[in-house]
Amino acid sequence: MYLNFPKLLFLPLIPLLITSCDAPDGSSKAAYPPPKVKTVSIEPADVPLEQEYPGRVIPIRLAEVRARVTGIVQVRNFAEGSDVKAGDVLFQIDPARFQAAVDGAKAQLAQAEAALSLASQREERAAGLLQKNVTSKDQYDVALATRKQAEAEVAVAKANLQTAELELSYATVRSPIDGRIGAALVTEGAFVRQEDGTQMATVRDLTSVYVDFTTPLGDLSKVQHESASGTLAYSTADTAIRLSADRDRISGQSGRLLFSSAVVNETTGQVSLRAEFKNPGNTLLPGTYVRVRMIQGVAQQALLVPQRAVQWDTLGQARVLTVKDGKVVSQPIVAGRSVGNRWLVSEGLKPGDQVIVDGAEKAMPGTPVTAEAADGQNASNAALKGGCATSCVPQAEL
Repeated sequence: MYLNFPKLLFLPLIPLLITSCDAPDGSSKAAYPPPKVKTVSIEPADVPLEQEYPGRVIPIRLAEVRARVTGIVQVRNFAEGSDVKAGDVLFQIDPARFQAAVDGAKAQLAQAEAALSLASQREERAAGLLQKNVTSKDQYDVALATRKQAEAEVAVAKANLQTAELELSYATVRSPIDGRIGAALVTEGAFVRQEDGTQMATVRDLTSVYVDFTTPLGDLSKVQHESASGTLAYSTADTAIRLSADRDRISGQSGRLLFSSAVVNETTGQVSLRAEFKNPGNTLLPGTYVRVRMIQGVAQQALLVPQRAVQWDTLGQARVLTVKDGKVVSQPIVAGRSVGNRWLVSEGLKPGDQVIVDGAEKAMPGTPVTAEAADGQNASNAALKGGCATSCVPQAEL
């Protein structure tokens, strides 16, 4: 059984359906507002360019305490790992033999001085008799020569006494420098030798330390080329070289570069450098692995763009999206060095350009967008003018 409805009931709905399918402007698509993007304004600033290198800590002074006389060690007068001063007694070698040598040398000196006194008196008497023509000239010459020979024997006896006293002082082994002493390498009763210089202990001066590190020759050549061309300016700051902070163990203290080796390692192509750092609290111990940050120069009026704003194609060409006259423009750039989380741009941008950092996936070149300043733009620019606040990494290899 079929139900029949009057066809007139559907006729009023046809114009309503036709009207709902047409846009008010007569087109078939609805209009959407331009997408919103966030941009940063590129402003020039002087940026210190840092490079980070691995290095090793070595003591600024290291003294190997060695035996200077032969004998038996009687006493050790220090605690291992303690701080000692220059002149502190570390070991005592049996001094009996050296004291006997000193006593013998003193007796020989007294004997020589007595002989000199007698020879001087004879020379004076011979001189008086010669004036009275009582003695001959030959007898006076003999007395004079005897007196001079006695003077020479006194000088020899004094030298022997000085040598004996010196060896006696060497029996008392003292610290040559201020520093921290390591483990004792000999114990009481040990026999030490002067001939081979038996090592007894080691003292290291830790008030300051050296840090030795290496850098590729290419990095130095590039810095020299950029400095000569005026792209980089030398930094005169006291913090031109410093240590990277390491979990409160190393506080990032500043140092000074002492020298750069004039020789290139034939195997690695590296150049050796050395820096000196103060070591308050002796926190830096010899042999410690550290990382050194060195300012290679200052890029004057440099333009930096956030790394997240840079896109790379398959050929390694970098580009950014900028907003110009309310529309998106794809701009190729040359980004050769990273500074923290930014790229240093040498070509492609100019001061005042608005670079899209957020919302780039919604923007197509040539389409209109609504640009808003990214959060923290002013704070970021202020930090940038203050220098490279974060770690700077080497040039990217694409």
